[in-house]
Amino acid sequence: MVAAEAAAAGSPPLVARHSGLEEIAEGLEAEYPPEYRHLTSFATGDVADLTAKLQELLSLPPDQHDRVAEAARKTVEQRWSWTEVARRLLQPFQGAG
Repeated sequence: MVAAEAAAAGSPPLVARHSGLEEIAEGLEAEYPPEYRHLTSFATGDVADLTAKLQELLSLPPDQHDRVAEAARKTVEQRWSWTEVARRLLQPFQGAG
């Protein structure tokens, strides 16, 4: 949840591609501007990949950082907000009973 919470706060996360973080990375990639989709994740255990992508993310011009941050926030609202999670959980029960 930390990565999703960071994104919700407008701080684009950079996550390792494993476990539940894979879902976060995929969600962010779907919303990020195409030229920044590679900045959602790094190869697990690859320090050089993490370092390069973190440096790139931190050196984005303010307007570009704002675009990425807004896309991250939007992703969380659309995919992992309490409302959206509840809707998905209740969906199988819609129309039953």
